[in-house]
Amino acid sequence: MPKSTTYEINPPRERAFLVGAELKQERPLLPVEESLDELARLADTAGLEVVGRITQRFDRPNPATYIGPGKVEEVKMLVEETEADVIIFDDELTPRHQRELEK
Repeated sequence: MPKSTTYEINPPRERAFLVGAELKQERPLLPVEESLDELARLADTAGLEVVGRITQRFDRPNPATYIGPGKVEEVKMLVEETEADVIIFDDELTPRHQRELEK
């Protein structure tokens, strides 16, 4: 009888890191943690594995990077530690935010 071969049919999933931001003066529909919970469920449905999350509360978005420079460095470090493939924000980023964060 020939030897059987096993093939992996579930390729590794892309790893996602979530970033939540909350403006102090706004009353969001959901608290930031609940918003990230929903985002995590959406990421899972899209086939991503959520490997971490972080939040920041501020008065207004940073014009260059949306989150503050210290938080950018923290996210960068956590993304490296968790080996995340993608970063997902719980808000829309401007093209400038995207460019600056990709640096």
